[in-house]
Amino acid sequence: MPRSIPDSSRGGEFIRAKKIICRACRETNMFNLDKLESLKGRGLVDSAFVNIKKWLTSEEYAEFHPEIQVLIEAGNVTELNEAFYKIIPFGTGGRRGKMGAGTNRINIRTIAESAQGVANYLMECFNPTEARARGVVITYDVRHNSAKFAKVAAQVFVANGFKVYFYNGVRSTPQISFTIRYKKAIAGAMISASHNPPSDNGIKVYWDAGEQVVSPHDGKIIEKVNGVSRIEFSDFDQAVNDGKIEILGEEIDEAYQATVAKLSLGNYRDVHIVFTPLHGCASTSFLPILRRAGFSRLDAVESQMPFDPDFSAVANHIPNPEVPISLDAATKQAAESGADVAVASDPDADRIGVVSREKLSNNNYIFLNGNQIGVLLFDYIVKQRKAAGTLPSRGVLIKTIVTTDLLAKIAEANNLDVITDLPVGFKYIANAMNTRLAGREFVFGTEESHGYLYGDYCRDKDGAVAALLICEYAALLKQQGRTLFEQLEFIKKEYGYFREILQAIYFSGMDGMDKMLKIMSELRVDLPTEIDGVKVVEVFDQSKPYGGFLDNALVFYLNAEKTIRVVARPSGTEPKIKFYAAVGKPVGLDKSEAEYQTIKKECDELVARILEAMVSKAEQISAGGQRFEILG
Repeated sequence: MPRSIPDSSRGGEFIRAKKIICRACRETNMFNLDKLESLKGRGLVDSAFVNIKKWLTSEEYAEFHPEIQVLIEAGNVTELNEAFYKIIPFGTGGRRGKMGAGTNRINIRTIAESAQGVANYLMECFNPTEARARGVVITYDVRHNSAKFAKVAAQVFVANGFKVYFYNGVRSTPQISFTIRYKKAIAGAMISASHNPPSDNGIKVYWDAGEQVVSPHDGKIIEKVNGVSRIEFSDFDQAVNDGKIEILGEEIDEAYQATVAKLSLGNYRDVHIVFTPLHGCASTSFLPILRRAGFSRLDAVESQMPFDPDFSAVANHIPNPEVPISLDAATKQAAESGADVAVASDPDADRIGVVSREKLSNNNYIFLNGNQIGVLLFDYIVKQRKAAGTLPSRGVLIKTIVTTDLLAKIAEANNLDVITDLPVGFKYIANAMNTRLAGREFVFGTEESHGYLYGDYCRDKDGAVAALLICEYAALLKQQGRTLFEQLEFIKKEYGYFREILQAIYFSGMDGMDKMLKIMSELRVDLPTEIDGVKVVEVFDQSKPYGGFLDNALVFYLNAEKTIRVVARPSGTEPKIKFYAAVGKPVGLDKSEAEYQTIKKECDELVARILEAMVSKAEQISAGGQRFEILG
C-alpha cells in the first residue's frame, strides 16, 4: 500500500507508523527548508520553492521526503525546478512524463490526485448514483510502476463509491476503450506513457463512450485535480473480496479479440509475417487476433517478446513505431527469412509500424511511415467494400489536419465525405465519430502518427485491427504479384503524388516551454508572407474559433488548392515543437514512369525546402533547441 496517501480504513496502526516516519524526518526537513531557502539565490524559482515546501512539510508526502532531501543536499537546482515548477498537465495523450518526486512528475501522488479529480468530476457531470454503479475500467501496460499506479487509481475510485473493473494483467489501450463500451462503464483509466522513454509513465482518462477526454472535460478535470485537498483511499484486496473491484480476464479478452477478428475483409492468408511487440503488450492483442484470423506464417522477434519496461532489445530503448530504428530487429529478421511484411506495435499496442518488402523479386525492405500505412489501409477498405457492395453511400473518412491529403483524394473519388479539420490527436477523431457523423457511417479514422481505426467497437486507435487489415492486403497483393510498397506507388500515380515530412525541435531546461511558445507568439505577430520563396496564400490559426476544437497550431497554405502546406504545432506537455510540411500534385495513370519520377522529384525537393525554411525561421526566434530526425 502506498504510504503517501491517508487511509482511515486501516485504522490506528497505519497512522501511528506514518507519524513515526514523519517525526524521524521532521528535524531533517527543518534543516532542508533552510537549505531550500538558500537555493533561491542559485536559481530555484518561486513556484518550485512553494511546491517543494508544501511537500516537505506535509505528512501525506512523507514517502517522497528522502528523494527530495537528496536533491536539496546536492543543490540540484535544475532537477528541483523541473520536478516542481508546475503541476503536470493534461496533453494530447493524457498526463504523462518522467517518474519521480514532484508536482511535474508521475508518481503515486499525481496518479492518486488524477483519480480523485476524475472521481469528483464524474459525480458532477453525471448522476452520482448511476456513475458509481456503472463503474470505471482500469488497466495498465508494461512500464515501471504501471501495476502499482493502476492499483492506486482503483483504490481511489473504490473509496469514492465507484465500481471498478480491473484487468488481471497488462492489456492494450484499445481494449480499455472496448471494455468501457462492453461493460457500459462511465469512464476508464489506462496507466501508460505510450511510446515514451523507459523513465516515463502516465495516465490516460476515458469517458463513457470509450473516447479519451477532450475539451472542456480535460481542463475541468485538471481544475478538480488542482483543487484536491483530500484523497479517499481504500484497501485493494478487501475491495476485491467485497466485490467492489471486479477482476477482468479471459471473458473480455475473448469478446474483444472475436470482435476485431470479425472485421476481416477477405480470406487472404498466404503471407509471411514477422511480428514484434517491442516488449509491450501487443502479444495480448495483435498476436492472438492474427492467429485467430488464420495467419499461420507468423514469426515473432523472440528477443523483443518478453514484457520489459526498459525495452532492452529495442534500438536506443525507443519503442516507437514512428522511428525506423525501432523496427531494425524486425527488418533484419524479415530479410533473413524472406518475409513479406513486418509489423510492430508501441508498448500499449494502439499504434502500428510496418516494413514492406520492396518487390517480390528482391530482398530489400522499406519502412512505411504513418501516412503511407493509412493510405494503404484506406485503399484496401474502400476496394474490398466496394467490391462487396457494402461501401456506404453516406460514408465518412475522418483524419487530422496534418495527415496526408492523399486520403481525401481517395475518399472524394469514391463519393465519401471527409472530416479533415481536426487537431493533432486521435481523441478528436473519436469525438467526431460521436458528434459529427449526422446520420452518416464511419468508414475509417487515421492520423499520421501511426494511429488507425476501422469498425465501431471502440473509440481509440487500435494497432490490432490495422495489423489484421494490412496483413490481409499484403497477402492479396502477393497473389497479384505485388507488394505493399509497389501498391503504394500505384495509388500515388492514380490519385496524385503526396509527400509529407516532419521535424521536431526540443528545448531542454525549465525555460524550454517559454522558448517553444515564443516561436508561436512571434509567428502570430509577424505572419510569414512566404516560405522559401513560395507565397503564403492563406493562414489557418487553430487557436481562434472556427467551429471545431481549438489548438495551438498555425497552418500555412502555399497554394490555392491547399495541397502545399506547413504546420507549426507545439506540444502541450513538453518543450517540443513539431513542423509538418506537405506537398501534393496530380499525376494520372496515363503518365509515363519518367514523368512520374519527375513529379516525385519536384515534390520531394519542395517539401524538404519549405520544411527547412520553417524550422530555420523558428530557430532564429528561439535558438538552442535540439533538432530531431526528419520523419517521413
